[in-house]
Amino acid sequence: MIKPKHLEKIYHPTDEEGYEGRIICQCGCKAFKIRCFGEFYGRYKMSVHEYENKYAQAVRAVCGDCGTDYLLYDFALHGYDGLICGEGIAVPDEILDDFITETDSLFEVEMFLEYDGEEDFLEDVVNDTWLQKDFHFTVADRANVWCSVAIELKGVQSGTDYKDFLIEELA
Repeated sequence: MIKPKHLEKIYHPTDEEGYEGRIICQCGCKAFKIRCFGEFYGRYKMSVHEYENKYAQAVRAVCGDCGTDYLLYDFALHGYDGLICGEGIAVPDEILDDFITETDSLFEVEMFLEYDGEEDFLEDVVNDTWLQKDFHFTVADRANVWCSVAIELKGVQSGTDYKDFLIEELA
């Protein structure tokens, strides 16, 4: 089973492969305040947004009970386009906005992750001599090089599902 390294303690897989999971704080809380950066289209759907002549998108979850702040996803750190191709830039925490709706300020979080297969990752990334000049990837890095990510939220106060709050192809 594969698990993102930075989410290891809070990502609880709901399938055998680890591609789908719920976020649960180490304190046991399932309700989070969402802080994010991106461009909203539609009502509650977020895409990448330009920042300092690159692309950025980030989602953080702050525990509703203990206040622990977790990075869930950053376009510059997760996925081939941002991490390897350098198309992404990390944004400072102070420009993240709170995601609040008319009815909800706390959310349960589910993540859906897609990865290259281990053999493809070995061939396309680990054994690529051009990439290894600038990066020193190992098979263990596969857990953070996602092909796609989707984040879905459920409002704690209203029970409203915010399907595809974020959905991005990253490779």
